[in-house]
Amino acid sequence: MPRPARPTDSAERLVFFTDAVVAIALTLLVLPLVDLVPEASRSGLDLGDLLRENVSELGSFLLSFVVIFRFWWSHHQLFRHVSGLSPSLVRWNLLWLLSIVFLPWPTAIITAYDTSPLTVLLYSGTLVVSTGSLTALAVVVHRDPALSAGRDRETRDEVLGIGSSFAVLIVALVLGTTFADTVNYWALLLLFATGPVERLLRWRWSKRPERPDDRPPETDADVR
Repeated sequence: MPRPARPTDSAERLVFFTDAVVAIALTLLVLPLVDLVPEASRSGLDLGDLLRENVSELGSFLLSFVVIFRFWWSHHQLFRHVSGLSPSLVRWNLLWLLSIVFLPWPTAIITAYDTSPLTVLLYSGTLVVSTGSLTALAVVVHRDPALSAGRDRETRDEVLGIGSSFAVLIVALVLGTTFADTVNYWALLLLFATGPVERLLRWRWSKRPERPDDRPPETDADVR
């Protein structure tokens, strides 16, 4: 049975801390690009050559920037339902933050090294850890009503929305590492399939008997 949140365990400080760490991670992504400018200037490269020779660096920066922003937005939407804290919530949030802070490193690696199963595994695996820990956060919030005291509870559909991204990224990880010579990072385009996967999971979940905790709280009108 989930441990109830204590009234003094406000989620606001955790949210502020998380937002600050995500902002730092986004800043770290651009630092390698900034370092390229003085090096190019000293070597006599004009701006056009600088851009052409670093297309992969720019592409990986934009990819990781969008990924981190998307993950942060999902985290933000989830914590709209959270008013209190529990040990499991804090632990899963810490793992999620670790994956976000770590992401600039595999981003730098995929531009510095040739594509291989290991580079794909490192980058895609980081995304799997991030979505997996975010899914675990969603499950914790959904199962423990005390965490949403005074706020709207998270719905099953919202849990499925996050979990479908996790499922799709696991498939992308397997395909990308298995076929690193051809598919590699293109497997991440499977994220566009999140919608159909979410609908499939929602259909399968609808066949399960409803848990008491999944029902919305009764109002006085319902009782009458």
